[in-house]
Amino acid sequence: MKIQVWSDFRCPFCYIGKKHLEEAIQKSGRDVQIEMMSFELDPEHTPNPGESMTEHLAAKYGISVAEAEENNARVVSMAKSAGLNYDFDRLIDVNTFVAHKVFQLAKLKGVGNEFVEVAMSGHFEKGKDLSDLETLITMGESVGLERIAIENAVNSDDFAISVRQEEQFAQMVGAKGVPHFVFDNKVSLSGAQPVDTFMQAMDYVENLEPKVEAMDTSDNDDVTCTDGSCTI
Repeated sequence: MKIQVWSDFRCPFCYIGKKHLEEAIQKSGRDVQIEMMSFELDPEHTPNPGESMTEHLAAKYGISVAEAEENNARVVSMAKSAGLNYDFDRLIDVNTFVAHKVFQLAKLKGVGNEFVEVAMSGHFEKGKDLSDLETLITMGESVGLERIAIENAVNSDDFAISVRQEEQFAQMVGAKGVPHFVFDNKVSLSGAQPVDTFMQAMDYVENLEPKVEAMDTSDNDDVTCTDGSCTI
């Protein structure tokens, strides 16, 4: 079975959903290939270096700083239940296009999933700047990429095109936000769904014709990021 996963490095639910999916696969005992895919929530996003993430979220959603802190605490709690340790106090807001280009290089070299894990952990748990070239080089080298190849990828139109192509593909399969999962080109799910839902999807997909249809998850929390916005 193949599962394609569209995500953005700055989406808190993408890392949580990735962990839920991995747990579901482990529990199911299935032989599953995961292909991570590029999706920028806000390609035009320009960070404000003098603004904390809490202040940024408060301004973005028109809520108080205290309310933003409460929302962040809920996300941190969700992450912790998935075995992750989010640290919003250290989180650096970034435009992720450069990171996606390095990810495309990693995919080409067969270590795309490994790079996603390192980058998401670095962003949400360790306060790493995913727009910084040296940070991306360190992350890339940790999964076996070469410095010169990373530098070339960052300046390459070819890898930029690869990012855009995967984003166009996302539109074709009906992905309006991330995380978005497509199972064997048959079933699609959006949001950081519970482990049980992913297991049900893998069971469900085996009895369908090869066409994409959305699985009803209306009873679950819609933990999805769309167009730079996250439902919390």
